[in-house]
Amino acid sequence: MVRVSLIVMAAVLGLSSPGMATYSLVWSDEFNGTTLDTNNWAPDIGTGCPNLCGWGNNELEYYRAENVTVSGGNLVLTARDQSFGGSSFTSGKITTRGKQTFLYGRVEMRAKIPTGGGMWPAFWMLPQDDVYGGWASSGEIDIMEASNGTTSVAGTLHYGGSWPDNTYSGGSYSLGGANFADDFHIYAIEWEPDVMRWYVDGVLFSTKTSAQWFTNAAPGNPQAPFDQEFYIILNSAVGGNYTGCISPGCVTASFPQEFLVDYVRVYEDIVNEAPTVAITSPSSGGTLPAGDVTIDATASDNDGSVAKVEFYNGSVLLGEDTTAPYSYLWSSVTDGCYQIVARVIDDLGGTNDATADITVGTGCGQAAFPAGGIEFPTRIEAEDFDNGGEGVAYHDVDPGNNGGQYRIAEGVDVEVCADTGGGYDVGWLAVGEWMEYTVTVPTAGTYGFEARVASFATGGTFSVSFNGVDQTGSVTVPATGGWQTWTDVAFTATLAAGTQVMRFVPLGGEFNVNYFDVVTVPTAVLPDLQAAIVGFESYPNPFNPRTTVRFELQGAANVDLTIYDAQGRRVKGLAAAEAIGEGSHQRTWNGKDDTGRTVAGGVYFCRLDAGHESQTIRLVLLK
Repeated sequence: MVRVSLIVMAAVLGLSSPGMATYSLVWSDEFNGTTLDTNNWAPDIGTGCPNLCGWGNNELEYYRAENVTVSGGNLVLTARDQSFGGSSFTSGKITTRGKQTFLYGRVEMRAKIPTGGGMWPAFWMLPQDDVYGGWASSGEIDIMEASNGTTSVAGTLHYGGSWPDNTYSGGSYSLGGANFADDFHIYAIEWEPDVMRWYVDGVLFSTKTSAQWFTNAAPGNPQAPFDQEFYIILNSAVGGNYTGCISPGCVTASFPQEFLVDYVRVYEDIVNEAPTVAITSPSSGGTLPAGDVTIDATASDNDGSVAKVEFYNGSVLLGEDTTAPYSYLWSSVTDGCYQIVARVIDDLGGTNDATADITVGTGCGQAAFPAGGIEFPTRIEAEDFDNGGEGVAYHDVDPGNNGGQYRIAEGVDVEVCADTGGGYDVGWLAVGEWMEYTVTVPTAGTYGFEARVASFATGGTFSVSFNGVDQTGSVTVPATGGWQTWTDVAFTATLAAGTQVMRFVPLGGEFNVNYFDVVTVPTAVLPDLQAAIVGFESYPNPFNPRTTVRFELQGAANVDLTIYDAQGRRVKGLAAAEAIGEGSHQRTWNGKDDTGRTVAGGVYFCRLDAGHESQTIRLVLLK
């Protein structure tokens, strides 16, 4: 929060890569009680007079302890249209000064901010001891501040000399016109000796390095003034230079206004060996009768202690156990196929997961992967064979997944692919094996396909059937000179309309397969052939705690964007039959399911359906 000068916001800076720190949680306040924790915080009271009247910014509020409350899992700083102590408004401000101070790390807040003409919410830091002299020679770190209509937020550093010989630099971020006050968002800074990075909801929007800041008090120290302990401040100002409103008559916000803070957390780059966990019962691949299932796990932490073990059905939290031996009784489990997850959390927030795939009762039968199936025309990734397991959705003649990638509990041999676009391919193909894919054919007629294949020396042959009818005969795969030297082979299939099962069958030779492209379709669906999706990715990936999914459309389309777990079960919808125009778009996934529950770490899939085209990308959530 600016203390003296009126700031004109800097333009949004270009994105740069985030740091690689291994952050561990060292302090937090979750505001889950009914009173402010005085071990962490103390209210600031008054107007700043006599030494810094209007808190140095011509602010119009009087800060009172009565305006600081904790309820409903939130810190609440309430601004009121209330005359008190010579001021026209009252509000709340708290600091960790003298109680909790920090040097380097990630400082993060989840909050819903107030809005309206004259409002100025802020999340910021000041030095505990002013090692380099008075403001701003000793620095100021603004993690988030917003004003008036709050359609953008800013992150700013103040440094240089003592006022008025100070200066600043920063950046801002917007939601494309949406108001940050409409929902909770996560605001964070990653503070390292020579760089600071600002984020909103995991999106990096500004970076500053030690080459860009300085203090006149230590010209030979490039890390100064941000190499000393700082404390945290939360406040909701009314009026002031930053808002352009320094008299009560120009304040147009509707009162009361609440600054709701869900939590404040601080992480530091502490080397923390990951804890270990293993599911001892039931065993992966086992079949159990329907009814109650007891999940047992062992866990340990070489450099600390185990805080708890959480148990999940896929991404859905079942429960937890805080004492060894770790166990959970899962009651009344119905027939189906399940991936159970045991997630260990240590005393520094480090995590690790163990998984086991089990069949309960009669199992789940064959089902599309990801859920919803594949609609032509599209690309069918070879590794996205149906769920259902050995003998149901595929047959593999050797034990285990030789490539050890992707769906590692399945027997199909999946490896990392070096073809353009990366991803995975299926290798170690042998006569007698097969894989099936549930597909939807929109219109009857003859479809043209291209299979992406590679063969070191021998080449090979395969066939493709639909609903048990061989539609291709023997298709020849040439020798390409390498297992990752790829080429396309063409074939056709005359198909009825509707949902059906496509089976890929290796007939001979040795080759790998990457994907199948539907490249031509009957005349009746030609108008829909234009590629709707021209870009699809997520960043960061792997991620924790959130990732931004970005996609680009060639034209307007109805879009479904859905997260699935490794078993193809729906986890979270990011867009549903949403009419989206041409160009670039993005959605953020916060690692929670449709009910708002945090999911376990592991592999997930994001499927984008736009018009008649579908694409799927792999996401890795780190815990």
